[in-house]
Amino acid sequence: MTRSAKWLLAILGIFLIAIYIGALRLGDLRKHTIEFEWLFFTAFAVYGVACFISLQANAVDRRALFGIFALAAVMQAVLIFSRPTLTDDMYRYVWDGRVQAQGISPYRYPPNAPELVSLRDTEIYPSINRKPVVTVYPPAAEATFLLLWKIVPDNVHWFQFAMAAGGLTAGLLLMGLLKDLGYSPARALIYLWSPLLVFETAHAAHVDGLVLPFLLGAWWARVRERDGLTGFLLGIATAMKFYPALLLPFLWRPQNPKGRWTMPLTFVFTIGLFYAPYILTSETSVLGYLPHYFRETFNISPLVSMLNRLLDSVGVNIPYRLTALTLTAILVAAIWHIFHPAPDAESALRRCILPIGIVTLLSQDLFAWYMLWLLPLTALFLQPSAKRWKALALPKLDAWFGWWLFCGLVALSYTFFIRWKTVNSAALAEFIPLYLILCVSLLTTLWNSLSYICTAKPAKNAKKPFFTWRS
Repeated sequence: MTRSAKWLLAILGIFLIAIYIGALRLGDLRKHTIEFEWLFFTAFAVYGVACFISLQANAVDRRALFGIFALAAVMQAVLIFSRPTLTDDMYRYVWDGRVQAQGISPYRYPPNAPELVSLRDTEIYPSINRKPVVTVYPPAAEATFLLLWKIVPDNVHWFQFAMAAGGLTAGLLLMGLLKDLGYSPARALIYLWSPLLVFETAHAAHVDGLVLPFLLGAWWARVRERDGLTGFLLGIATAMKFYPALLLPFLWRPQNPKGRWTMPLTFVFTIGLFYAPYILTSETSVLGYLPHYFRETFNISPLVSMLNRLLDSVGVNIPYRLTALTLTAILVAAIWHIFHPAPDAESALRRCILPIGIVTLLSQDLFAWYMLWLLPLTALFLQPSAKRWKALALPKLDAWFGWWLFCGLVALSYTFFIRWKTVNSAALAEFIPLYLILCVSLLTTLWNSLSYICTAKPAKNAKKPFFTWRS
């Protein structure tokens, strides 16, 4: 990385910090949604320039990496002092920690139950969402809420600090993963400086911030072919929030004769360790509100709207129909992967976009922070094009660029709070660029595969590949 690039990154990082200070001064971001959107996308534009600088950085020294990380930490630190207003999930975390500290299972009573009247206060309880229902979070998350509450009881900013620290820790792991894969660790900036990460961990304090280091650890262990460690870390991530379980078949190494079942068995055992104490002490289901959660809707994409109309027209009105469709698509992709194992670790990580992409495209309840698990993959696989402009390496306009862009455009979902209803133009602006880029990328891949079939001259008796896949 050249000296001029380092100085430019420093200037951009300071500019981002100033933007987050501006967001801090707004106060309640739901009451200032339009101003928040302007600040977010200004930050995303500045961040984009920084990303394009990091893409052309082949060699980078430790001082530059420290600067990238330090500026990311300051960005997070600014918003730790804000009061979470974009969402109110964090108040449920504090409440669940308080309830468990009294020896009560969070899966037993909803917050408005008469049995918990003595625990109500004027600070945390009024801000809890879904007061009539029990918690939706898995046991590792609940154990974390209890631990954090016992360290600093009922402190909102302490929970924000913990989630932000988790996101930053994942950034350090990402640097190591990048180095092992032969990429510049400077690419970690694509993850660390993302406005999505900053707002959804330091401000909103979503538990996904604590999922990320275990997820990055599992990916790194997969690269180093540590199957047991991969299963263990992925198990913790799943016990923290359910969605990492979808990555299990894509990280599995079924072709490994010595430890074929090590990873899945360790994964199951780890989840069992976290669930056992809650199952033994709870008088109700430890799934909590989860079965009902799939009925909720938010930020419905044009594709999902079209599918719903199509299913209605043919009379398919079964419960959880889109959830069933999503899981079926992931199952088909997983079976394909098992019969066509990834040739190397990098290909296995690339294939993780299959379940992530399917869930994203078919979800009828897509919140912005649901895209946090995609961010590290964009840092790994966003590619520079052949075009250069001074210190910038413009990105290759492939599927990974589409997903990177969507990690910014997903913030348009917050326009819902302007009038507490969906803004159709914002939804189109959010999803249409992704659809177009994915379609072009798919058509390009198919064309290249057909061209290969038509022009390749294989050796005698060699089998021609029917299809070559690369995300």
